Amino acid sequence: MRRYYYLFFFACFTSTLIFSQDQQIIEQARLLFENKKYSAAQSVLSQLTNASRTPESMYLDARCSKELYMSDAIALYNDLNETFPNNLYENTVYGDIADIYYRNKNYIKSIQYLENVKHLSDENTFKLAYSNFNIDSLEKAQYFFSKIMNTKSKFSKPAKYYYAYISYEKKLYNSALQNFLELETDKNFGKIAPYYICQIYFYKEDYQNLISYAQPLLQNLIPERKEEIFRLLAEAYYRTEDYKNAITFFRKTQNEDKNLDPNMSFMLGHSFYNTGQYEYAILNLENVASASDSILQFVYYYLGASYIKFEYYTYALNAFKKSASYDNNLAIQEDALFNYAKLSYQLNLPFDNTFNVFKTYLTSSENAEKKAYINSLMIKMFESTNMYSNVYALLIDLDTLSIEQKKSLQRASFYLGLEQYNKQDFKKATLYFRESIKHSFNEQFTYLSNFWLYDCLYNLSDFSQAIEGYNNLPNTSSKYLSDFKILKKYNLAYSYFKIKDYQSSVKWFRSYLKASKDSMRINDSYLRLADSYFMLKKYSTALKYYQKSTSINLFDIDYALYQSSVTASLVNNDLKQLNCLNNLVSNHKNSTYYLLAVKDLANYYKVNSNFEFANKYYKILIDSSKNRDWIADAYLSVGNILLQLDSIDQAVFQFLIVVNNYADTKYFKQALSSLQFSYSQLDKIDDYIALIESLPEYNITVSEQDSILYNSAYIKYIEKDYVSAKQSFEKYLNRFEKGIFHDKVLYYTAVSSINLEDTLSAISYYERILLGNFFNNYKEEALIFLSRYYFSKNDYQKSNVFYLELQKIVSSSLIKREVIIKLMQGYENIDLIQSSLYAEKVFELEKVDVFLLSKATLILARSEFNLGNYAKCKSTFSKVKSYKINDHSCEAMYYVAYLNYLEDSLKLSEEQIFDLVKKYSNKYFIAKSLILLADIYIDLNKTFQAKATLESVIDNYKGLDLVNEAKRKMEFIIAKEKEDAIQQKKEQTFIEIMDDDFDYEIQEIDENYVVEGLNQNNIVNDSINININILENEFE
Repeated sequence: MRRYYYLFFFACFTSTLIFSQDQQIIEQARLLFENKKYSAAQSVLSQLTNASRTPESMYLDARCSKELYMSDAIALYNDLNETFPNNLYENTVYGDIADIYYRNKNYIKSIQYLENVKHLSDENTFKLAYSNFNIDSLEKAQYFFSKIMNTKSKFSKPAKYYYAYISYEKKLYNSALQNFLELETDKNFGKIAPYYICQIYFYKEDYQNLISYAQPLLQNLIPERKEEIFRLLAEAYYRTEDYKNAITFFRKTQNEDKNLDPNMSFMLGHSFYNTGQYEYAILNLENVASASDSILQFVYYYLGASYIKFEYYTYALNAFKKSASYDNNLAIQEDALFNYAKLSYQLNLPFDNTFNVFKTYLTSSENAEKKAYINSLMIKMFESTNMYSNVYALLIDLDTLSIEQKKSLQRASFYLGLEQYNKQDFKKATLYFRESIKHSFNEQFTYLSNFWLYDCLYNLSDFSQAIEGYNNLPNTSSKYLSDFKILKKYNLAYSYFKIKDYQSSVKWFRSYLKASKDSMRINDSYLRLADSYFMLKKYSTALKYYQKSTSINLFDIDYALYQSSVTASLVNNDLKQLNCLNNLVSNHKNSTYYLLAVKDLANYYKVNSNFEFANKYYKILIDSSKNRDWIADAYLSVGNILLQLDSIDQAVFQFLIVVNNYADTKYFKQALSSLQFSYSQLDKIDDYIALIESLPEYNITVSEQDSILYNSAYIKYIEKDYVSAKQSFEKYLNRFEKGIFHDKVLYYTAVSSINLEDTLSAISYYERILLGNFFNNYKEEALIFLSRYYFSKNDYQKSNVFYLELQKIVSSSLIKREVIIKLMQGYENIDLIQSSLYAEKVFELEKVDVFLLSKATLILARSEFNLGNYAKCKSTFSKVKSYKINDHSCEAMYYVAYLNYLEDSLKLSEEQIFDLVKKYSNKYFIAKSLILLADIYIDLNKTFQAKATLESVIDNYKGLDLVNEAKRKMEFIIAKEKEDAIQQKKEQTFIEIMDDDFDYEIQEIDENYVVEGLNQNNIVNDSINININILENEFE
């Protein structure tokens, strides 16, 4: 017992002794640390074992590494926090680590650790602010600077400086100014603060205070700041309209920096202008070359005004033209353009130039008095024109119109409405027709404007308004309008048909038929009459009109035959039904109604127990149809016929086809039911059970789950809760990879995505429909959506692929029509030969509008041109013009002119180009035609006309392709002229010509001509605000 006591006592004594030694080591290290002997302190601390380390010893070790700039400092701090979580030094550790990152300029890390320090000192607050400043987090930086800038610490003044600087950068000039003013007397920041103060006064546009503050600084300016202060004072005097002092300081600025920047040069020139020193104004303004557009606009304006003072009218014309070409300051632009227009008129510039200047001014100016003056000149130039868009643009904005102007506006609006109608831009067309109706001076134009307005409303599906309009059309005795009176009845009938007012539709179609001689519309009227009677359940009358349509035999015969068969069945006219169906099946095998007729024939013979013929047509349906429901129904019907004939084994074979191959159709369960009956008759019920068990995913539990999940999703879909519906459908797809409703779910998910404006998701599901392992009923809808989507996005490569697939299965004549048209357009800029093949198919379509015919003909002409068949394409291009579609006709006329050029018929080609420019407004082909005209002039050695023509393209056309082509040709001409001039100079002899040797005229200038000045107080440009006060009629 005593032995154990001694052992215990020894252990306690040893432990106490070790603890005492560790404490001595730590105290010794602490003393060395306090005396900044960090290496010695770390050496002493290294005597401690890992087990003997305390939070204090670990902190001292890490802190020594920090003070010694050693790379292990951060690791030692982290080791402390990991070994002793929540230790007393944790807050200090964050500050120390932050300080390490701060001095290494890793400001992001410094911020992370400083934000963890509780109760930040002023120094750490400054470091946190300065770190945010250096990573451009100015809001936070300014916040932390604000916390210490009004304290008594050594960091307050730097904080105030940075706070003011941030305010300055953020354009918070009042705050910046207040704080910079407080730093004026500071020994560190007092020298730089005044320059910020001057800048702030300038930016605040407080020019009087700027002048007052900056003037005393002139005595003690440091050389580097002289130019800056002189510039600020110059601009301040300029802004306060003290132009004399402004000139003084601009020149002082010029002494410091010989080359004034464009803004300064302008202000100096403008100051000279305002002090009446026009010669110096011109000298300085002419030196402003590389300024921004906003400055150049003023430069050219005041150059023009200065040139007027010396009667340099041509120079003034060019200066005002240049000033008017900029739109930075609309007031300057308007006045410059007005002066340019007046000078153009007074100097007798060419008609086209003056016309374009007038037009530009009238469309841009809001000065009623000046517009009236220019407009009075403009009207005379348009009295005999047929450029309706220009006439319309000229007259539409005039406040008051004369009788003749109103007549012109009525006529122009009508023809522009027709142009937009032919382009199928019905909304825009309605605007023009309504404008034409406002000015009812010509009976024919008024009647036709109303007529085509209501036609536009019909095409915009505003059927009620169309009906009201047609009914209110006045009666007219004009023979010219007689056809339109008849056509009104046809349009009115169709409008009633569209709103399902079939009684009224019948009335107007019958009225139209009594008056019309148009066989195409008569045929169409018979069909719509039949449809109307059908909807009114007057089947016998409907049958009569369907038969009338088939007797005309123009178009939609298959539709008329099929509808006749349906109607005949409803009146129990079996013979007529069979005749129509047999006619359709025998003579219209390519019709979209062919398989419907086959199906109806099969069902008819089945119902009437003519099983031989029924099986014949069911076989055709199975072999020809791609509709899985129809095929499954056919197999099922054949099986049921065999059951009636007691051929049960053969019947089972037919039912098994449906079960094994058409499980996705509605006839699957009927086939199972029929199989159950058949196996019962054969006493093979076990075979039926085995069949059920062998069917994949077909048992009661899975089927119920399948149906329940689908139905719940479908209910949401019906309720238009597309978010929930889409989620449920996607859940169904994830759960039932080959579910009973798989194809429907894909389709409904796609539709839900569309309603949620999730187009990408819709595309994905429609593509899954197309990529599925089995055919489904929604492939056509998927192809329609995808092809239309990519076509609308101008991705014709993809749209062409989908339209080509759609072409194989299309079931609607309307969609088939769309496929042909869209493939023609889709291939137009990809494969012109392919596009031309579809263009030829467009001519085979029924009821093709003029625009499409023109487009198709144009594509054929282009294809022939590219294939080098110039003789044929010339004829085809000429045919395009006959359709009178503006852009198409313009392009066609260009190519005809070009082909004549290739045939050296230069005069004819020139005349055609003049005719093109006069008639059409397509800028691209007008520009190409002018380039072609330049080529003609080059061939005719008329280089002056060639250059003038190319300059017109370069100055007025915006497309770089043609402008660059025009520039290349211009460079060629100039190079050729230089070459010729050099050659001529070598051969030339000197001839003295006296003034008396030739006569010339000097165009007399109106002595009373005045260029009106501008009264403008605040003109904004890129970097300065300019105060201008030019008295009206200041110069002549």
